[in-house]
Amino acid sequence: MSTRVMVVDDDPDIRTIVRAIFEGDNYTVETCPSGEEALQRVREFNPELIVLDVMMPGMDGYQVCAELKNDFETAHIPVILLTAKQDIIDLERGVEHSIDDYIAKPFSQRELLARAKMVLARTRYQLGCNPLTGLPGNLEIEHRIKEVIQSGRTYSLFYADIDRFKSFNDYYGYARGDSVIRLLTHCMIQATRVLGKPKDFVGHIGGDDFMMLCYHPEAEKLANRVIELFQEGVADYFDDADRESGYYEIKDRTGHLRLLPATLTLTVVLLSSETRTFTSLAEVASVATELKKFGKNKAGNILVAERRESPNGDINDRKNKGPQPHAAGGET
Repeated sequence: MSTRVMVVDDDPDIRTIVRAIFEGDNYTVETCPSGEEALQRVREFNPELIVLDVMMPGMDGYQVCAELKNDFETAHIPVILLTAKQDIIDLERGVEHSIDDYIAKPFSQRELLARAKMVLARTRYQLGCNPLTGLPGNLEIEHRIKEVIQSGRTYSLFYADIDRFKSFNDYYGYARGDSVIRLLTHCMIQATRVLGKPKDFVGHIGGDDFMMLCYHPEAEKLANRVIELFQEGVADYFDDADRESGYYEIKDRTGHLRLLPATLTLTVVLLSSETRTFTSLAEVASVATELKKFGKNKAGNILVAERRESPNGDINDRKNKGPQPHAAGGET
């Protein structure tokens, strides 16, 4: 799959030239004549790089970049700014808006492609974005957790994991398994867009494991909404016959047939700094692993919340039966 580049410039000649340069090097290119249109189309196209003109009518390049960097879903996308000016004011504004690189007009094909490749390589190294979901991976996840622990800010973390995913993957194949992982990605993004805040962060640990970092007290609502959205959508990924019978049949490692329910559920672990003070990433990982193991022993969708102020306190688990807006968190 070729790298996706979005080119934003109000000059049609520049758009044509830049498109030709990138397509000549096997990139997939989307062009936009304005910053406003780019912001509307960026999520659908999901670019890995944005080449953005500074001087445009309406929103200029700095304003567009600010909007992109303030949204968790687009904040990781690197931006190269096209500018006819390179004075100190531009450089200061570029730092302020987290612009990844500049290139001055007029530019050569060789220079543009070299800058693009350097920015993409640097960004992919820093973020370790998952190629399946486009979400930031372990490098950025670890950085965010360490940063928030050191900051002393109030935060909540939740980890989501699909139950019996390996069996589903083995039975239906990796292509359908990947589709289910993308479904969970969509559920987490949609829940955050509706119930979360702009600074909330969603990351893909790998496989069917995801995490979210929130800086507000709505994490439990978010977690329950993710569970509800996933339950609403996951039935579509089973064959009609399996849905009608309510189960599908697989062979275990010993060759014996097992019946598994024709549904997939989530185990979600919720950690909060209001309940427990974490001092390191290792401690967060240890507690999350313990709670996940506890939740995996329960049937159905479940939210396991850390309610312990000390390691000797109680774990609280809450069943989630699905779309029941008046029963947030389910039964205790």
